[in-house]
Amino acid sequence: MEPSLRKVIEEIKEIEGVKKVSVVSRTGIPVNGDTYQAQETFAAMSAIILGAAETAASTLGTVKKVIISLDSGDMLLLLPAGRRGILVLLTEKDVSGKLDYFREKLKNLI
Repeated sequence: MEPSLRKVIEEIKEIEGVKKVSVVSRTGIPVNGDTYQAQETFAAMSAIILGAAETAASTLGTVKKVIISLDSGDMLLLLPAGRRGILVLLTEKDVSGKLDYFREKLKNLI
């Protein structure tokens, strides 16, 4: 299972504008991918942010993504990846439209 997950992450990194790709669990544990400074905190906060967005929007619809704009001009994208995972990307632009195929693959790997 692990090599397949790593392969999907590497394929996502080939998308133009993608700088880093990580997969974290809904419980905030790093699963695989690129690391960040304070990795444990980063993973936990990513799960909390997506969970909070889903809770806030629960009566309005399903959350497809959370975009965090950074002062560097980059974006941090948080996307649900099945019931147990979150796909986290550091990108130069919103590439979420190119990720449906990969998110579907991740559902079976996480």
